[in-house]
Amino acid sequence: MSDPITDHIQHLRRDRYSSATIAERARILRTLPDPIGMDREATQAWWETRQTRADGSPRAASSLSGEASHVREFWRWCRRADLLDHNPADWLPKVRQAKTMAVSVSEADLYAIIQDADPHMRRMIALAAMAGLRSSEVAGVRWEDVDRANGVLWVRGGKGGKDRSVPLSAGLLAELGTPASGPIIGRPMTAKAVSMAIGRHMRAHDVDLTAHKLRSRYATRFIAATGDAVAAAKVLGHSDLSSILRYAVASGDTMRRGAEAAGRIG
Repeated sequence: MSDPITDHIQHLRRDRYSSATIAERARILRTLPDPIGMDREATQAWWETRQTRADGSPRAASSLSGEASHVREFWRWCRRADLLDHNPADWLPKVRQAKTMAVSVSEADLYAIIQDADPHMRRMIALAAMAGLRSSEVAGVRWEDVDRANGVLWVRGGKGGKDRSVPLSAGLLAELGTPASGPIIGRPMTAKAVSMAIGRHMRAHDVDLTAHKLRSRYATRFIAATGDAVAAAKVLGHSDLSSILRYAVASGDTMRRGAEAAGRIG
């Protein structure tokens, strides 16, 4: 009998899921004691093991929610493949996450972290903050993807395996520097390595945020400048508006202009 996890991962590859998603899905599924034979008791017992880290500290709700989503999608696939007649994820409790205000890196913090960065780190930060790329996309960009003639940066194999183009700004080109060959960030890196490297650099400069907040900065600035959430979703590689609006931070200037407009009669 074939391994259902292996078959599922092959299915994800055929559907062109990102390598980062596939790796994370496989990692989580391999913790299941019996992927297609778990009853309610076994499923809930497995879930209990996911509540804490190796050092005994509690896991973040966002991490738990992500794991629940991965196993739920796996078991849905198992049902479609006639391997199960139910979804064991229905026995998992709902993960409640606190609703927090969206945050992006400030312009002052961006200036500080990008000015004191070596060329490779500077490019990582610029691609995230000034082109809106995910860490996995930053890792994959090569110099050949910078199309100066057409004024676009080609993002190959983004989320869902989709290609897209991002307009090249003069500011981004300046930060990327002199063209070369191979990976723009200097060497092959995984998405996690890029994210962790940027995070360490930010914390070293007293900016207690993640690499993803650089992408949020791009979304915020784009929407504030254009008022076009549809275009923002397209350039950021989102298939729907709900995703882009979830982490775009309302611009103070935009809100002020809105308030002034609403405060006028006629």
